[in-house]
Amino acid sequence: MHRFTTERLLIRPLAEQDKDLYVSLYTDKKTMRNIAEPLSVEVAENAFFRVLKAMTKKQPKALTWAIVTSDNNGCIGLQALNWQSTDCAEIGIMLLRNSNGRLFPEEAMGALMEYAFSHLAINTIHATYAKSNLATKRFVKKLGFTFKLDPKLGSKLDNTDNCYGYFKKEQWRKKIITKMGH
Repeated sequence: MHRFTTERLLIRPLAEQDKDLYVSLYTDKKTMRNIAEPLSVEVAENAFFRVLKAMTKKQPKALTWAIVTSDNNGCIGLQALNWQSTDCAEIGIMLLRNSNGRLFPEEAMGALMEYAFSHLAINTIHATYAKSNLATKRFVKKLGFTFKLDPKLGSKLDNTDNCYGYFKKEQWRKKIITKMGH
């Protein structure tokens, strides 16, 4: 699992130092409003340690990265890939509220998509979000996701509360990552 940079961000694997960020995101009612009920601090802390442990497995089913701004080295959010099959993953992002409105999701998720297609043998990336989450709809659309059912998943995506988009590896044409490292 690599770390990589974009014009304004460092995206690095989740680490123990990110516990407070993780807990603050998953316990914040406003941040969680389009995802699920917020967690208690204790449940969020336990989930954090489970995520760290799961990332060390030989073939993890999910990988999580911290998103750090390069201007002040502040951690602003998390993003993850969750495998649905050997070559298909769902992408997700959570940002601190004060980081919204600065086009960070497009940059961070675009870089993660580039990384997944280039280094993780991913051929399809799915995005699932609440229909009421217009900000997510806007940036997922801006990234170029297709908003119809992927025939591979069929009726699994038939839900009236959520929107679904997918992006195929052969569609990817952007270069967002500026540097890779370990």
